[in-house]
Amino acid sequence: MFYRERGSGALTIREAAVLANVTEKVIRHELSSRVVWPRGKGRKHVELDPRAVLYLSLVSNLRVELTKEDRKDLFELITHHRSKKGHWRRVGSRLILEGRVPVVLPMSGLDRAVDERLKLFARGKRRVVSKPDVLGGEPVFEGTRVSVRHVGELAKKGVSPGTLREDFPSLSGPDIEFARIFVALGRPPGRPRKLKFVRA
Repeated sequence: MFYRERGSGALTIREAAVLANVTEKVIRHELSSRVVWPRGKGRKHVELDPRAVLYLSLVSNLRVELTKEDRKDLFELITHHRSKKGHWRRVGSRLILEGRVPVVLPMSGLDRAVDERLKLFARGKRRVVSKPDVLGGEPVFEGTRVSVRHVGELAKKGVSPGTLREDFPSLSGPDIEFARIFVALGRPPGRPRKLKFVRA
């Protein structure tokens, strides 16, 4: 069963890009081509259904070029749990693109991997807090003074999960993996902090 987050569970374009390991440009192209449909428009950004991550992961790893119509049908098949759409049909855990030479895509491995990544991301977001009196408002893991960004930067530099767990015993493996994603998302846009100059 594919992941469903409680509440909206919607993803920004940036979040979907990082989770699917594609560029934001790819997603914007699919949106402007009306292949991928947004879940809705928030006040500040387009929101995507988490199942779009499965579609994006699948299409980016295909070795065959799909027509716009086939991509659109595949997106609808995946996001609306259909058993057949256009040239596509679902048989068990496989997707089949019918044609002169049918293309068979085993989905169970990718489906599971994307599902786990989405769950990890949702759990991680719930674990992060930001309070002005803790590290000046820097996002930390709840109940700790451990900066999520600092852990993610260390992981990005190649520090092993085992070493990070030794250095930060309050963190779990999923916390460290979430920190990697957190860093990949970059800093949210906003105004830079105002600097205060004090006379010596």
